[in-house]
Amino acid sequence: PNGDGVNDNWVVGSLADVYPEALVVIYDRFGKELIRFRGEDANGWDGTYLGRKMPATDYWYEIWIDEIRKKYVGHFTLINE
Repeated sequence: PNGDGVNDNWVVGSLADVYPEALVVIYDRFGKELIRFRGEDANGWDGTYLGRKMPATDYWYEIWIDEIRKKYVGHFTLINE
């Protein structure tokens, strides 16, 4: 996130349209929960925790979709410019 309006937030594609009630949880590398939000939250995650920018590193996510009783897990790399 560098404030240019391009990829400034981590958002899961069309999750808001298909599964607006899906629960998204993001963790740091130590397993600390940083944020949780619903699929309908088009803002996603802005790379901050308690108002502070998080370091450029890997983060993990869980997406629970109750409608299909499925959990997706994975990771992504946050890049700060």
